[in-house]
Amino acid sequence: MKKRPAEMTNECAKLLLSAYRSNGADAQDPVFKEALDQARHDPVLANWFREQREFDEIISANLCSIEPPADLREAILAGLRTTASPQYPPIRWMAIAAALALGLFVLWQMQLSGPGKKDRLTAFYSYALADFKPFPHLELVSTNFQRTQEFIKAKGAPGAPTVPAALAGLSTAGCKTFVWDRQPVSLTCFNLPGGQLLHLFVIDRKAFKGQLIPTGFRKIGDWNVKFSESSGMVMMWVSHAQVEETKQLLL
Repeated sequence: MKKRPAEMTNECAKLLLSAYRSNGADAQDPVFKEALDQARHDPVLANWFREQREFDEIISANLCSIEPPADLREAILAGLRTTASPQYPPIRWMAIAAALALGLFVLWQMQLSGPGKKDRLTAFYSYALADFKPFPHLELVSTNFQRTQEFIKAKGAPGAPTVPAALAGLSTAGCKTFVWDRQPVSLTCFNLPGGQLLHLFVIDRKAFKGQLIPTGFRKIGDWNVKFSESSGMVMMWVSHAQVEETKQLLL
């Protein structure tokens, strides 16, 4: 008796699509066909897949930005010539593995230490939320959004170039300013109807040195996070609130 094919669930589709290359090179691969079809017809899976590809594009862009030393190839080959022996094949393979490991280590070190090569969005996110225990220390406590923006402007930091209409009528908890990597940053905290806070960070786009800014919501730790751009500024929205509540206010 012929077995019925297993049903493609979203979890199975995610497992397959997590290996899908962001440049679309796997679009015609039959291995991914059913999972791709599932993503086209399931809005939840489609949204997850879009965010996954955006994240993959960020990683790919960062890897492409790494510039290995001009003499790295010669150094690896020199290591192979001096350590590999034709009389002992296992040693040759060990030498090759060691040389490859050395090359990967050098590239990894360059990514960590090279100027402008880090994932600056991750670095900014980590720094911005470092003092949340669980709430930030605010310089100004005010329920008036307009007053918070005037305070931010007076401190020489960038205010929100625009906010969704649904947020404009909400009260704020307050605001603060700080500096990240010599760039002024502002933080404005909104009181959400559900009792949580929505934190808005604003920083000049040039702080990220051309790095791709992803769109869409993503889960980072306990936070729901969304990046957006407006008038040359990057806005990072962060909240512990349910993502659906935040989406209704931001979209």
